[in-house]
Amino acid sequence: MASKAFEKQLKAAAKAGGKRGVELEGARDMGGLDFFCTTIEEADGSLELLVAAQDAMNEEPDETAEERRGGAAPIGKMIFSAGKDALAICCDVPEAQLEKVNCKDWLEAVCKAVDGTVVMARDMRGWAIAFADSSKNRFSIKMKDDALATAFGYLREKGAIPELDDGSDSDDFILGDDDLGDM
Repeated sequence: MASKAFEKQLKAAAKAGGKRGVELEGARDMGGLDFFCTTIEEADGSLELLVAAQDAMNEEPDETAEERRGGAAPIGKMIFSAGKDALAICCDVPEAQLEKVNCKDWLEAVCKAVDGTVVMARDMRGWAIAFADSSKNRFSIKMKDDALATAFGYLREKGAIPELDDGSDSDDFILGDDDLGDM
């Protein structure tokens, strides 16, 4: 039987996941993106807790509830949680987005970058873990940064998110105080 402390962590992780689901849904509705990479700190590097957060993100929202949660099932996402001992990773790709991104391939690319292990991976859902090892200078918070960068890079490579604007558009210019002269 799970301890009361673990049950409390599980509840907190699920609550955080539900709230993040609403945030992702809103961001997608406003910005038109179909894929996101995000973190859930409340899972503290535990894959079990992060899966609970992932499930809560994907729940159908209860429109009558006082606090809306979930709603991110139609959004492709990779979720990270760095704890003291590990980096937990969960991934979802909705069926409508499979032509752009396969969850298993995306997860494998990220695991390769952080020496992680795929625990379960299918086309639409997967989980992985990367263990910290201080003797090899591998810390979960640093692995999270590397994993996020790799996950975003993979999405850009697949055309699933727009390229970053490098600011080199010759039509754009910025006037500074010095350029205003006697205006």
